Parts: sequence; C-alpha cells; structure tokens
Amino acid sequence: MPGTHKGPIHSLWQDGVFTGAISDEFVPDFEKSAVPCFGPAGSVCLMHTRVAHASSENRSDAPRTLYIVTYTAADAIPLAPCAVPSSYAGKIVRGTEPGRMRSVSFDIETPEIPKGASFFNQQEGN
Repeated sequence: MPGTHKGPIHSLWQDGVFTGAISDEFVPDFEKSAVPCFGPAGSVCLMHTRVAHASSENRSDAPRTLYIVTYTAADAIPLAPCAVPSSYAGKIVRGTEPGRMRSVSFDIETPEIPKGASFFNQQEGN
C-alpha cells in the first residue's frame, strides 16, 4: 500500500500470539489503496520493509518460494536477530563504515523469531 511505510507501526501480535500480520480491522482501508504487483516467474518486487503488503492464499500443489534480501543503512543497528542468519549480515555494499549509529524515537513491539524459514509457516499455525 503506497505510503504505509511512513504511517504508524501496526502490531503484528493478535490475542497474545505473534502472527506476523496486522489486525483484520485495518484490511478494508488497506485494500482500498492496494496496488497489485504481478510478474512472470523470475520477477522481482522491491519494497520498503514497513510497506503494508499481503499475498493471496497459495491454492496450487506447488510450494510458494520466496527469496528475501534486506538492505539497511550502514548506520542502522538491528533490534532483533535475523530469522535466517547469513554470513553477509552487516556487510556494507556501498559507502563506508560511518562509525556511529542513527537513532530516532519510536515504539515497537518485539517480534517473535519464526520457527521456520518464513512467516508463512508461522501464519499457517494461526
């Protein structure tokens, strides 16, 4: 949903369970401004981490594969460990080590690290 990365940080906890999904109460408003993102096999969709996004249910017999690459500014410090650790974590791909971290005031609930390789596994259990 365009612009949602600049809006409020929505909870991903529902009734005391971390679902990795926002509350259903926000869905109707988000659906009104949703922009579809389709492409043939091999396509790439790039988005800000905080953009509200969703996908429809996988109705095929084939697994839905997903490859997530996360880029962050060199002066951003992770608040939680990566669910899928990588030897590339913290690697600077452009620029230089700033020797300082950027900090802005915000309030966010602590996420629960998925037990599998993706939030899809976690959401299936709810």
